[in-house]
Amino acid sequence: MKNRASVQNLWGAFLERSFNILLPVGAILAAFAISGVLIMAWGTNPLLAYQALFQGAFGSSNAWATTLTRLTPLAFTGLAVAYGYRSGFFNVGAEGQVFLGAWAATWVGITLVDLPWWLLTPLCILAAAVAGALLALLPAYLKAARRFNEVLTTLLLNYIVLQFFSWSLRVDHPTRGVDMAWSLVNWFGVKDPTQPYPKSALIGDGAWLPSLGGLINTPFFHTLFGKAGWYESLLAQPALERITLAPILALVAMIIMNVIMFRTTIGYRARAVGVSPEAARFMGINVKNTILVTALISGALAGLGGAMEVLGAQHRIIERFLVDAGFTGIPVALIGQLNPYGAGLSALFFGALRAGANRMQIVTGVPVAMVNVIQALTILFAIAGTTIDVISQWKKSRMAALSEREEGLRTQAKEVPNA
Repeated sequence: MKNRASVQNLWGAFLERSFNILLPVGAILAAFAISGVLIMAWGTNPLLAYQALFQGAFGSSNAWATTLTRLTPLAFTGLAVAYGYRSGFFNVGAEGQVFLGAWAATWVGITLVDLPWWLLTPLCILAAAVAGALLALLPAYLKAARRFNEVLTTLLLNYIVLQFFSWSLRVDHPTRGVDMAWSLVNWFGVKDPTQPYPKSALIGDGAWLPSLGGLINTPFFHTLFGKAGWYESLLAQPALERITLAPILALVAMIIMNVIMFRTTIGYRARAVGVSPEAARFMGINVKNTILVTALISGALAGLGGAMEVLGAQHRIIERFLVDAGFTGIPVALIGQLNPYGAGLSALFFGALRAGANRMQIVTGVPVAMVNVIQALTILFAIAGTTIDVISQWKKSRMAALSEREEGLRTQAKEVPNA
């Protein structure tokens, strides 16, 4: 009896600890199962479709390069939403912050093109972070000082920024080799005047994030590894030229945000405000300042997502740049259980879906839109799982069973002397 009870306790404890992992995994599996039925109705074997999907995402070094490129902005927006949500600031404005951060990084990259790389690249990154943070500051002030709903204000700001972004791509920006006088309007425009279509000029070469292939093919690594076979084979991989420092910076951001969220006073105050502002105020926490700091950090992370796409992948901005990357950050954060590392894994999942969608369509004929169905079903099942609140019910049943066993032991202990 005791062994059986201990096994049940261990199993219950395992389920409680692993629920945050089992929930998103179960949601993903359920989404693939339901989507498989739709693919069968389309007339295609779902196993073949999923095989092509994952081959397009992980089947080769080039596939990995595409996946890492796709996941990077999603990782930053997921971190932005996760930190804000944990802290009571539901940042629905990550979409606008991504676009404004990309615009700021591009503006610096084409205006200060003569700066050396060691100064130009940090300035582009800083400009993007500041732009995203400032865009989140107004909704944070309205929430902290005027009790406005940040969901509404951040959502509405998205459309203002998107309109500004589209307008700036139609206003010529004076560039090198173009005889054009500066005007107040031109200061905000980023359009390449030599191009007939609305797109910015390429940022300066010094602002491009270096590729992993370029980094490992340096005298330092040549001296360190010499002519080792694995090193030579690594240099022969052309996909490394497509993988820049952007995914690595996303990983660094996850580590930093995990430390800030769970190992610093700033993170503790933010999470306390997120749980209960009144209780946090009673504990002596300045709720207004905490909301402002939270919004600044969240907005800066989203802005960095736009900068990484410009500096690491596209090197310019065009219309429909990173569409829905900010909005997708919301399910990335929720499926990642509002944890920095969980958001990173969730971004990997969403990035893999986007990277493998084209191959799935080419090989099996299943339309790319099926990926959106899988994403939507995953979000639906993940939200449904949190609504059911299995953990609370499991704890209640465990406590009830434990109380019954203890009551039975006490009854036996009382009966033994009488016998």
